[in-house]
Amino acid sequence: MQVRQSKQDLLKKITEEHEFDDFVVTERDGDGSSIMSSLSYVTFRARGKTDMKLFAKTAAWSEKLRQNSPIIPYPFTIELYFYRTLWKQYEKLEDICNVPKENRFLKPTFYGSSDEYLNETVVIQDLIAHGYEEYERNTPADFEYMSAGIALIAQFHALSLAYSQYDPEGFIQANEYLTYDESKLVVWIGSMSPKMLANAFSSAEKYRDKLEKYFKTPEKLVQLIMDCYRRGNDKVLVHGDFKPSNLMHRRRNGKLELCVIDFQNVHDADAVADIMYFIFTATDESFRRAHYYELLDLYYEELKASLLRLRVDPELVYPENIYRSRLEKCAMLGLAIGVACLPTVLVDKENAPDLDKDPHSVAVEGSALFKERFNGILNSYVEWGLL
Repeated sequence: MQVRQSKQDLLKKITEEHEFDDFVVTERDGDGSSIMSSLSYVTFRARGKTDMKLFAKTAAWSEKLRQNSPIIPYPFTIELYFYRTLWKQYEKLEDICNVPKENRFLKPTFYGSSDEYLNETVVIQDLIAHGYEEYERNTPADFEYMSAGIALIAQFHALSLAYSQYDPEGFIQANEYLTYDESKLVVWIGSMSPKMLANAFSSAEKYRDKLEKYFKTPEKLVQLIMDCYRRGNDKVLVHGDFKPSNLMHRRRNGKLELCVIDFQNVHDADAVADIMYFIFTATDESFRRAHYYELLDLYYEELKASLLRLRVDPELVYPENIYRSRLEKCAMLGLAIGVACLPTVLVDKENAPDLDKDPHSVAVEGSALFKERFNGILNSYVEWGLL
């Protein structure tokens, strides 16, 4: 395949640094799960050496789309900043505190990047070559998977909380860089909310009347989302898109390991947003009936354990009563995620949105699986007495 010059130069540099002779690039066929990047596999070769297999992510957003995006800076520059700057600080904290290897946040090894505008590229470890597998995004997760994911979220949040204590000025700089333009976000969600709600109403079965009564106006959906995604003062940088399609998994020594592969939406927001997004994009009704509150409790236990390993007092930086108040404030966020995000998460490949053609195409019509899962969300909220 033809490779743009900036990406070609980056791959040549990696080839030389690791003493390989050449490389081969194979484009990855999309499944609808990635709307921000074009993806490719890169194999580095040399006579007498084992191939080195890496993974390249290249920006896929046009100039026009970037200008209208509420994500400031753009998703690709966020990921560049994460690998080049923020992760180095997080890793330093883990080293200083002697966090055991098994308790460290798992991410792919970073090999290099190019920041050419409109063609930003990040090259990372190909986890498949190391025994990891992609999760089938149409399959609801089980308790083992969800527990591992909740622990990973807690580790990620703990690192930002600890960073705010060890280096307040550095954290403030990261916090200011990794933010959303709230005014643009309100306009963007507001412009799509009528279509999102229309899709939700038409998909609802048993409780359509309750749903329509709750969302009397599109502004209600905007309010629900913004209440949890507005910048706060909790000193937490959230992942922003924590779902199975952004995770890889493998079993090692009998234990399930999850590794995050996407950091294009890291930003300042309510910690509960990551938890709710993961739960409501990864699970079905029967799972939530059995384990929803258990997972919410597990998160705080894992957060405390992670903070203590980083030598930070949980009650100082994120007391449990604050966490519980955030859960109460964001209690309806799962319903909003079902309306606004789940159709895209579960979209059929042939209906995947093309944001360059239409920035509002993320408001897709729900697939058959979406309708099943969404009605399960309605059932959950009715059972909990919240709808």
